[in-house]
Amino acid sequence: MKAQILKTFAGPEAFELSEVPKPVPQAGQVLVRVHATSINPLDYQIRRGDYPDLVPLPAITGHDVSGVVEAVGPGVTSFVPGDEVWYTPQIFDGPGSYAEYHVAAESIIGKKPPSLSHLEAASLTLVGGTGGKHWSCVLRSGWGRASWCTAAREASAMWRSR
Repeated sequence: MKAQILKTFAGPEAFELSEVPKPVPQAGQVLVRVHATSINPLDYQIRRGDYPDLVPLPAITGHDVSGVVEAVGPGVTSFVPGDEVWYTPQIFDGPGSYAEYHVAAESIIGKKPPSLSHLEAASLTLVGGTGGKHWSCVLRSGWGRASWCTAAREASAMWRSR
């Protein structure tokens, strides 16, 4: 699979498009074909080297996923291939989302709200958890469509239930 590999801490030019092995889901894990990811403050902080002890290089970074389940490992019961999902990969614990595929624990994945495109969903996974209930207030001030308010409520509920 193709992935953007961070080779050194620097600007965006530090990424190199590379071929790496496609991950295989283990027990309790889900393999997701990444349809969209986004860039948030944590991503550029990592890229510029704010957490060198927590991110050994070279690394696949990225902390937002919206995609489709490709395969599930033994014991996974909440998802099947073809499900549209979204989540924030475990921070500082394994490869991130700047790749064609990502493997994550079933417990951190949610079904993507049907009212959102993959691009919209990927822009909400980390910040939606951070912003929580405040998203609906921001969105009602004229920022987006009605479906965004629904998505914000669903994202907030998903994160509160953890």
